Amino acid sequence: CGLARPDEVGRLRRKLAGYVEKMEVPESVVEDVRVALSEALANVVLHAYVGRAPGPIIVVAWRDGDDLLMRICDEGRGLVPRVDSPGLGVGISLMASMVDDFSVANREGTDGTMVSLRLSLAGRTEAA
Repeated sequence: CGLARPDEVGRLRRKLAGYVEKMEVPESVVEDVRVALSEALANVVLHAYVGRAPGPIIVVAWRDGDDLLMRICDEGRGLVPRVDSPGLGVGISLMASMVDDFSVANREGTDGTMVSLRLSLAGRTEAA
C-alpha cells in the first residue's frame, strides 16, 4: 500500500515484483507484472484523486494454481466517463495486452476503482 503520488509508483512496483519473484514464477511473468503494474499505478496517480490530496493505493497479488492474480484499488473518484475520450487510453490498452484477463470497474459500496489482472502461468516454463 502507498499514496497515489508519482514517487510511490517505483517503490510499489519494486515491492510487488519482489513479492512475485518469491513465488518462483518465470522472469517473463515478473516483467509483465512490472509493466502492467506501472500502467495501473500511473492511472491511479493521474486520475483517481484529481482536485484533492493523494489517497491510498492498495495492491494485492496472489497465486491461485496456474494463475497469478493482482488487484489494484484506490479510494478516488471512480471511473468518470469522458466525452472526448470514448475508448481505452494507451496505458490501459498496454496493461490489458500484458495479461490474460483484465477488468476495471468502480468499486461496489465504496468510492474508487478496482483493476483486476490475471496472468496464466501455464506453459511459461523459463526459470525465474
